[in-house]
Amino acid sequence: MRLTCPNCDAQYEVPDEVIPAAGRDVQCSNCGQTWFQHHPDNAPVEATEEDAEVPPPEAPAPDEETAPPPPPSRPAPEPAPRQLDPAVADILRQEAEAEHEARARRKEQAEPLESQPDLGLDTAPVADDRERRALEARRRMARMRGEPEPLTEEEARAAAMTSRKELLPDIEEINSTLRSDDQRNGPQIAQEEADLPVAGRGVGFGRGFMLVIVLAAILVMLYVFAPQIARAVPQVDPYLSSYVGWVDQLRVWLDGQVQDLLIWLDALADQSAA
Repeated sequence: MRLTCPNCDAQYEVPDEVIPAAGRDVQCSNCGQTWFQHHPDNAPVEATEEDAEVPPPEAPAPDEETAPPPPPSRPAPEPAPRQLDPAVADILRQEAEAEHEARARRKEQAEPLESQPDLGLDTAPVADDRERRALEARRRMARMRGEPEPLTEEEARAAAMTSRKELLPDIEEINSTLRSDDQRNGPQIAQEEADLPVAGRGVGFGRGFMLVIVLAAILVMLYVFAPQIARAVPQVDPYLSSYVGWVDQLRVWLDGQVQDLLIWLDALADQSAA
C-alpha cells in the first residue's frame, strides 16, 4: 500500500501487513509528521457533498403588519426670555460698573505706574460720584430684598464706635454715683469717727491698765508661792527656781538704786541747807 505524508506529500510503498486492521500511527521520515493510518480494508468512506444532508429551507415568516413610523416630533419652542424690571436692570448695571471700577483701581494699585503731576486732572470727584451711585444702587437692592441697607465707611466706623461705647461703662455716671454716696453718708461717717476714738481710747486704756495689774499680780503670786507650786508640780521646779533667782537679783538691784537715790537726795538737801 502507499502512504502519503499529509505535510510534505512524501510517498512510501509499504506492504499491507505492516498496517494492522485497526490502523496505526506512522511518522514521516522526511519531515517528522505523525498521523494515524487506517488499513486499506477498513478505510473510512469519505462523505461526498451530494450525500451531505441539506438542511430544509426555513419557512418564510408570516407577513407581519408593520406599524408606520411615528412622525418626527417637532422641537419645543424656546421660551421667550424673561424681561427684567428696568429698575433692577439699572441697579445691576450700576453694580457691575462699580465692581469693574473697583477691580481697575485694585489693578492700578497693584501695578506701579509713573505719575505725572500738574496735569490738571482731577479724578477724585468722579470716583466719589461713582461710589455714591454704587452705594445708592446697593441700598435700593437691599430695600427690594428686605435686607438692612449697607453703610458707608464713615457710618460703619461711627456705628462701631457707638457700639464700643455702649459696651463700656460710663465713667462720669460712676463718679457721680460715688460722689453722691459719699456726700450722703459723709456726715454720718464723720460723726461716727468722731465718737469712736474717745470711747476707744478710754476702753483701750482701761483694758491695758487692767492687763498690767493682772500680770503683776500673777508674777507676785508665782514668786510668793514658788515653794508650794514646786512641791505640787515638780516638773516646773527648775523654771520657778530660775524665776525666783531673777526676781531676787532684781530686788537687790532695785535696793541699790533706791539707796543711791536716797544718798543723792540727802546730799542735795545738805547743799540746799548750806
